[in-house]
Amino acid sequence: MARQNFVGLVVSQGKMQKTVKVRVETKVFNKRINKELFHRKDYLVHDEQGVSREGDLVRIEATRPLSRRKFFSVAEILKNKGQQFALFESQAKTQVMQEEAQKTRDFLDRRRAHEADESVLLADVRTIQQALAQGQDAEELSEIKARYGIEHFTPDTLKQLLQLDVLALEQSVVAQKSKIDTVQARVSELLQNEQDGDLLLRQYGVEDPQMLKSNIKKNLLRKYVMQEL
Repeated sequence: MARQNFVGLVVSQGKMQKTVKVRVETKVFNKRINKELFHRKDYLVHDEQGVSREGDLVRIEATRPLSRRKFFSVAEILKNKGQQFALFESQAKTQVMQEEAQKTRDFLDRRRAHEADESVLLADVRTIQQALAQGQDAEELSEIKARYGIEHFTPDTLKQLLQLDVLALEQSVVAQKSKIDTVQARVSELLQNEQDGDLLLRQYGVEDPQMLKSNIKKNLLRKYVMQEL
């Protein structure tokens, strides 16, 4: 007697040893509406080798009862999309870690550069204070004049320099906030419109973006949207 066979999609794996959950779709005729409808049923399936991954298309066949709810085993993996996705997910995590490390290095470089700028500014302020206290406008201050576009040192010069520094910081914060708001709005738009989001990911070489988990898809969309800005 031929064994009962089904083709289904692995929807869960790893929760029980050598066991996966396979979702099978079959057509069932509904007499009340006189129409065939799709019926979904999940089976606990024995996977002896433990090679099936979530997203794989598999053929399962009936076997001797292996537990109270397990009567099928994996006979063949028809499409290993789940394994491909697992590899992609692993690569994506590694890539995200590398990008986060690079962002950290860039941030530290910017902070060191900013601290260096601050130290130059503070040194210039001290030099100007000494010059004003001594009532001199020494020639060695010409470099400071050229740096800030100052013709003559006055008591208001220090205020002007500090205001320039504050304005630069304010402009930097406003620009960064504007960029963050733009990225967040665009990512939200692409997540709501899955067709446009999947199209963008395909343009950057992502295969089967509809198979991605929501958090992975969101991170990738944010990455590519930032590249486009």
